[in-house]
Amino acid sequence: MPSLKELKENYRGFSDSKIENIARNESKGLMKEVLPILKEEIIRRKLDQNLISWIDTEANPFEGLERKQLIQTIKSKSCPKCNSELELFGFETNTIKSFLFFTCIEKREYILCKSCGVSKKLTAIVTTLLLGWWSPKGFLSTPFILITDIINFMYLNKISKRIINDFIDETNGTIRRYGSNDDVIKRLIHWKNKSSK
Repeated sequence: MPSLKELKENYRGFSDSKIENIARNESKGLMKEVLPILKEEIIRRKLDQNLISWIDTEANPFEGLERKQLIQTIKSKSCPKCNSELELFGFETNTIKSFLFFTCIEKREYILCKSCGVSKKLTAIVTTLLLGWWSPKGFLSTPFILITDIINFMYLNKISKRIINDFIDETNGTIRRYGSNDDVIKRLIHWKNKSSK
């Protein structure tokens, strides 16, 4: 691992756009020792000072009781698909579509009520069952994907927990900045599901 001095030199050599990109998109994954170097570069270059507050919110993950409360808040929202007030879960779907030498494998994640989530999973399984076999790669991948998706029904709670925790990590900065009120969480869940279509 490079020393802090080497890291400072590296960051000084980055372009402004690279520094901005790191601040916006990669700051949550940086080691705590690197964050002051990044902030120092933003100040030295007179870049947008909002980047520093973004880094601070991204680098402050939800943990312990605060995370548990946020998970409960997310799970208690109405379903974005059917608007029911049932508990929300995280769902993972896998779909294969293939034709001759073309194979498209899609892995998606959704936050939905159990009924809508199971419906999404079943649709993905049927789509794979009908359209997954028609290329060499699809022919080999389809049985594995189908078996995996069917087995995953038995691990619904475990998969849901992972997806909701990943969702919190992905949206950490936004929730820190705008709060965890109903409108913010609903919009973020809609964004998550839309980006998975």
